[in-house]
Amino acid sequence: MAERVVIKERVEVDPDQPLPDFDLPQAKAYRATARREEHGDLVAYVCDARVPYRHEDIEPVRGLTSSAMMRFVEWGVAAWAPARRRLPVLVYERPPGGRVAHAIADVIEPMSDERIVRGFVTPAIGILRDLSTRGIPHRAIRPDNLYFADTGKKQVMLGDCLTSPPGLNNPAFCETLEQAMAEPSARGRGGIADDLYSLGVCIVFLLLGRNPVHELGSTEIIERKIAQGSYATLTAGARIQMNMMELLRGLLSDDARERWSVREVELWIGGRRLTPKQAKLPAKAARPILIGGRDHENVRSVAEALGRNWLVAGEVVRGQDFDNWLRRSLNDEKVLENVNKVLGNHAAVQNAAEAETPRLITRACMALDPGAPIRHKGFAAHVDGVGAALALDFERDDVRQKVADFINGRFVGLWMSLQARTRSDLNELYALFDKLPLILNQTGPGFGIERVLYQLNDHVHCRSPLIEHLYVTRIEELVPALERVAASKDRSGRPMDRHIAAFAVARSPDVDERFVRPLGGTDNSGTDHVLAALTLLARVQVMTKSGPAPNLAAWFVDLMKSAVNGFHNLKQRKAMEQSISRAADTGLLMELQNIYGDTKASQRDQQGYTRAQQEHQHCGAQIQQLTIELQNRDHMATELGEQVAAVTSGVVGSIGSTAIIIMFML
Repeated sequence: MAERVVIKERVEVDPDQPLPDFDLPQAKAYRATARREEHGDLVAYVCDARVPYRHEDIEPVRGLTSSAMMRFVEWGVAAWAPARRRLPVLVYERPPGGRVAHAIADVIEPMSDERIVRGFVTPAIGILRDLSTRGIPHRAIRPDNLYFADTGKKQVMLGDCLTSPPGLNNPAFCETLEQAMAEPSARGRGGIADDLYSLGVCIVFLLLGRNPVHELGSTEIIERKIAQGSYATLTAGARIQMNMMELLRGLLSDDARERWSVREVELWIGGRRLTPKQAKLPAKAARPILIGGRDHENVRSVAEALGRNWLVAGEVVRGQDFDNWLRRSLNDEKVLENVNKVLGNHAAVQNAAEAETPRLITRACMALDPGAPIRHKGFAAHVDGVGAALALDFERDDVRQKVADFINGRFVGLWMSLQARTRSDLNELYALFDKLPLILNQTGPGFGIERVLYQLNDHVHCRSPLIEHLYVTRIEELVPALERVAASKDRSGRPMDRHIAAFAVARSPDVDERFVRPLGGTDNSGTDHVLAALTLLARVQVMTKSGPAPNLAAWFVDLMKSAVNGFHNLKQRKAMEQSISRAADTGLLMELQNIYGDTKASQRDQQGYTRAQQEHQHCGAQIQQLTIELQNRDHMATELGEQVAAVTSGVVGSIGSTAIIIMFML
C-alpha cells in the first residue's frame, strides 16, 4: 500500500485509488482530497515526465472559478512511489457528471440545438473570453475532453488544458488547417481563433452524436478541408438546422480573419442573426500539377503535397513544369511575388547546388502557403512548437536531427517576412532562433542539441541520467539534487555531463559560457575536467544560495585524489589534505574550488620539485666525480707502490752487493 502524496500541504493524493475514467493521454488520474479548503471531489493528474506541461499558464488558470471548465486547485512536483521518481501532479475539482465521450470514436446520443446552446456554447464562450483576457488559449478542446458539470448532465464543461503542450492530443479534424498540417507535438501555442474552431467541431460532434470523419486518416482530412472547406467536410450528409448552420459556418471558417470572434458568438447567442461569409476556397489553377502521383489544383494543396512527398519534391520545384504552373496556370500575382522573393527566378532555382534542394523545397512551401507551418525534410512545425517537439522525443535520433536541420536552415526570419500580420510574441523567438545555429554547432559540453532543448523550453526538467528522476526544473534545485545523488553512495561517474552543463548555462544568467568551455578540453578523463565541473557547480551553489552539499563535496574529493597525490612535497601534501577535509565538511564547493584551483600552490610545489631535481642531479654529478677520483687514487697508489718497491729493492740490492764486494776485498 503506497503512502499518500501531499501537495503543498493542501491536497492528499492516493496512489492506490486510480480513476481510469478520467485518464488523459499523457497523465494518469487518481483520487485526491483537500486538507483544509472546502472543495468537492478532486482528481489528481500525475503527468508523464517526458511531456512538458504548461507551467507558464498555471497561475493565470488558477484564478478561474467558472463551471464551464474544470476548476484548477493546486499543483506540485512530488515523489511518486509507483514510478520511483518525482513527477508533476496537477489537481482539479472532479466533474460530477463524468465524461461526455471516452474516445474520439465513441458514439453518443445526439443533443438538441437548445441543449447545446444553453448547456455548452454559452458557458464555453464565457470561459474562452476569460482565458483570452488572460492571454491563455485552451488548445485542448476536443470531444473526449468534455465533461458534464452536473449529475443531471445538462451542462457540458471543458477539461484540463495544462498537462500537455497546446494541441498535442487534438485529432486533425478538431484542428484548423494550419494546426493540423503541423506535427501534433509542434503545433505551437495558437490562440483564441483556434479554440473557437475546435468549439465548432465539438458542436458538430454533439449535434450528430459521433465523429463525422471517423473513417478518414489525418492526411485525407486535411486534403478534404483544403478542397471542400472545413464546414463542408465536417457536415457532409448531415441535416443541420438553419440557426446552427449559421453558427457552425462562422466558427468553422478556414480563414481566421473571417472566423467568428467571441463577441460575434455572444451576439448570436443573444438572438442577433449574423450572416457568415461563404467559405472561400483557394483559387484553382487552369490545370493541375502532378506531385507524388496525384493531381493538385491550388497552392495550399501543392504546398502540402510538396511537404509530404519530400523525396520527389526537389524534382518538382526544379522542374520547368512547376515554373509554368506558377506563371501561366495559377494566375495569382501574390503567390508569384512570394516565390520570386524567396526562390528567385527559375534559372536561379535550376542552377542552385544539389545540396540546396531541401532549402528550396522549404522556401517553395512557405511561398505557396505562408500561413502553414514551416516544412523541412519531412518535419512540419510552427515556430513556437519546435521546443515542445524536441522535448517530447529528445531520445529519438531522427527527431533531434530534424530539429537541428530546421534550426540550421534559418527559415524563421524569411517565414515572418511572408506573414500578412506579424505576431509580436514571435519577435523574441525569432531573435533566439537567429542565435541557435551558433549554439547548436559547437560540440563541447554546454552547447549542442542539449543546450537547444533548454533554450527552447523554459520549464523542461534536466534530462541528465544522473538527476532526471528528481525532475529538476530550476537552477536552484541543481546542487541539492546532485547532493541527493551523492548521498546514495553511487559515485561511479562524475557529477557533470552534457545535460547538466547545458541546463546550468541556459537556466542561469550567472553561469555564462566561460564556465562551460573548460569542460570541453582535451583532458576530459583527468582532473582538469573535474576541476572545471567543480568550478561551475560552486558558482551555481553560491549564486542560488542552495546550502551546503557535503556529500557532493566528498564526491569531488574522491575524484581529485590524483591531483593531491601529485604534490611532491610531503608536508605540503599533508597540509593540503587537511585543508580539503575541512572544506569538504563545510559542504561549500567554493572552498574546495579555492584549494584545488590554487595554481600558485601547485606552481610552488613544482618549482620546489624542479629545484630538488636540479640539486639531486648536481649531487649525483659530484658523487660520480668523487667516485672517479677515488678510483684514480687506487690506481695511482698501486703504480707508486710498484715504483717504490722497485727502487727500494734496487737500493737494497746495491747495498747488499757492495757489502759482499767489500767483504771479499778484505
